[in-house]
Amino acid sequence: MPSRADVRPLDALWQESTDVLIFNNPPDYTLVRRARARLKVFYILELYDRDRLLRFDPRIFWPRKGRMLALKRALQMPFLMVANATWIQEWLTDRMGMDVELQLGGINRELFHPVARAHDRRDAFRILCSGDPREHKGTATIMDAIERVRRGHRVELATYHGMGIPQARMADTYAAADLFVDAQWHAGWNNPVIEAMACGTPVVCTDIGGVRDFAFHERTALLVPPRDPAALASAITRMIDDAALRERLAAAALSGVDRFDWDRAADEFLDKLYRYSGHARTVT
Repeated sequence: MPSRADVRPLDALWQESTDVLIFNNPPDYTLVRRARARLKVFYILELYDRDRLLRFDPRIFWPRKGRMLALKRALQMPFLMVANATWIQEWLTDRMGMDVELQLGGINRELFHPVARAHDRRDAFRILCSGDPREHKGTATIMDAIERVRRGHRVELATYHGMGIPQARMADTYAAADLFVDAQWHAGWNNPVIEAMACGTPVVCTDIGGVRDFAFHERTALLVPPRDPAALASAITRMIDDAALRERLAAAALSGVDRFDWDRAADEFLDKLYRYSGHARTVT
């Protein structure tokens, strides 16, 4: 995706002073704490291994330990903390007693929207998933579930990870599917699920924090527990067998994504930055 911001060398952080400095990668806190800025903002996109935040022991090894330590330290810094999903805000407030602002993610409706699909003669039910091979993305669970579904139904599974599909064509990719499936173990703001919804594609996804602002069981999607291929296969089968259910959930989901308009979210975020930095915003 193109960047419309000016790109500056890293040493500009120390040579120049800014009104607002925003970062979202936990290890970058070491750079941010040295920078000169009127307001420093940690935009929290995910909480890795969040339960360990409460009992972190640097002597114990586990995967992503370095990133976990960086996240722990970033959350201890005197920055403005902003969460991009309600579950992150609530978890940090309830479990760690932190004061956290909420700025929900958004969806670019110019890119993600329903697309009329030409009907063909294929009788296979078309399922789409991201296909991301990282373990926590849950692709292995989807593959297991699809094999179970194929015992009684003819389905085709497509993926888009690593395919080089331009953003401008992703709406076509989502809309070409009869069902979008996401089985992530955890996520901050789950972009693939809400993108599929914005394209009018029915969804089956895991019941994780990253979808709870827009995916509601039996209302806008079917939700299943993470790492449960049997439950996932059952939900997929139910969707295949019930066209009316797919239509009802997809319509409700499409209606609900309007509140997550990308431009509106950006404007709300800008208002927060003006307020916390002490500047008065002038609208022209």
